[in-house]
Amino acid sequence: MKEIGIIGFGQFGQFMARHLAPFFEISVFDNENLQTQAEELGVNWCDFETTANKKIVVFAVPLTAFETVLRRAVPFLQADAMCFDVCSVKIEPLRLMAKALPETVEIIGTHPLFGPQSGREGIDGMRIALCPLRTDKSEKIKRFLAEELNLRVFEKSPEEHDKEMAHVQALTHFVARALDELHVIDSELATVSYEELMKAARLVSEDSWELFQTIQRGNPFAETKRKAFIEKLVELENRMVE
Repeated sequence: MKEIGIIGFGQFGQFMARHLAPFFEISVFDNENLQTQAEELGVNWCDFETTANKKIVVFAVPLTAFETVLRRAVPFLQADAMCFDVCSVKIEPLRLMAKALPETVEIIGTHPLFGPQSGREGIDGMRIALCPLRTDKSEKIKRFLAEELNLRVFEKSPEEHDKEMAHVQALTHFVARALDELHVIDSELATVSYEELMKAARLVSEDSWELFQTIQRGNPFAETKRKAFIEKLVELENRMVE
């Protein structure tokens, strides 16, 4: 069985390990002691060096810590390692990987378009973006994702990905978090559209502020979308009083 090292064992790292465990022997590391959670999932709790020294290494850490973790991993990586990220943005993490990692290492960007909340009932049929930067195994990776995990795979360049995510994710999360922080309540008179808005707000309510910042500040196209949305809100408000 092939080995995978997952560096970063927070909510998404644990979620990912659960779905990959049937196919790989998994070793995990996190700065926080999460050995109990690792044992509950049946994966190996290891030190950083051991985890980074696997044939396949997945970096599941916040973008704010990404470069530091990459540089720490370099001395322990196998010469022909396959390195993946799972960040919600793609231009910046792939730039950092290309800059920090040895030229012999394969670099593949991924963005699972689901998480512990949206995927709690299963991930069959869900979407994942694949941004291969330096690899000859793109087709093999796509087959595994599609045939073994039953995901819908979309190959994108980092730029294509971030441009689409500026409205698909950044704008959506911006609106949903605002609704969540307004503490809008459920109602027995709720319309279908209201229920959908509340569903979106609940989905992002469990996301960390760090993830929200990555989605908003790590995407170079997100600010333009946010500003356009805010300007439209102001315009609509002004039209109401004309």
